[in-house]
Order: sequence, then C-alpha cells, then structure tokens
Amino acid sequence: MALKKQTIRGLEQIQLNNKPTTKEELITLSESWSENEEIVVRKVLQQGGKCKIGKNTITVVRPDEIYSLVR
Repeated sequence: MALKKQTIRGLEQIQLNNKPTTKEELITLSESWSENEEIVVRKVLQQGGKCKIGKNTITVVRPDEIYSLVR
C-alpha cells in the first residue's frame, strides 16, 4: 500500500535527502516500502521529525505557529 495525496498535507515542508521534494515523488517512493516503513513515515508526516527509510532520509518540518497553544 502506498501513501495517498491526502496523507501528505500542504502545511509541512518535506525534504528527501536534505532537498525539497514533491508529493508525487514521495508517493512513488512509498510504493516500494514495507508496511512498517510506511507507518513510520505517516507518523513523521503527522508529528514532524526525521526518519531513514533505506538509503533515503525524510525530514518533515511542521509550522509551529499554526499549532501553538500559547499566543
């Protein structure tokens, strides 16, 4: 099972190997991932952070100002 476009929201900055990537590129890569690898990437997309899948490093930066509880 691969990622879908709605899984990847437009609110985050996604980098693949320290270079900006597109939704389509990430979806294409996800077609070869195992179920566990896909679960890890889904969590990183939700929470932000960094993970390594095979030789690729995926970094997700979430905008803090949108989700901040303190104003």
